[in-house]
Amino acid sequence: MSGFYGFSILGIVFFIFTTGILLKDLYTLCIHGRSILKVEKGIGLAIFWLVLIIVWCLLLWQNVKFYVRHGNNGIINNIVTNIFWIEFSISNIIKSLRSSEIRENGIYKSGYFYKWSKIKSYNWTTSNTIEFKVSSFF
Repeated sequence: MSGFYGFSILGIVFFIFTTGILLKDLYTLCIHGRSILKVEKGIGLAIFWLVLIIVWCLLLWQNVKFYVRHGNNGIINNIVTNIFWIEFSISNIIKSLRSSEIRENGIYKSGYFYKWSKIKSYNWTTSNTIEFKVSSFF
């Protein structure tokens, strides 16, 4: 289904959705205080997403060149889709680089942040391993 100027409604929804996710990730990265202890590094996933960003940027560049040369409005869908994947990849790089760490205002685990107020209890399972029990909505 094509809409106004060759944009698809689904493409616009995806673009708005990923822009919101990216802004939320950037906000949480800045607001949760300085890092106290970094437990894991997700560098492998970050490299994977970085390679995908390069691929999507190259595709975006090709689509923009094609649009400028030929003026085909149908290619705008591809441009919006590429921007969606670039934003999605940046969001995943942010999440993978902060995979598990303790910060001033809470704990990150697998890209999700738990404020100290959400921590119900903790338990030392081994001499160097802490298990946190958190209260969450889901």
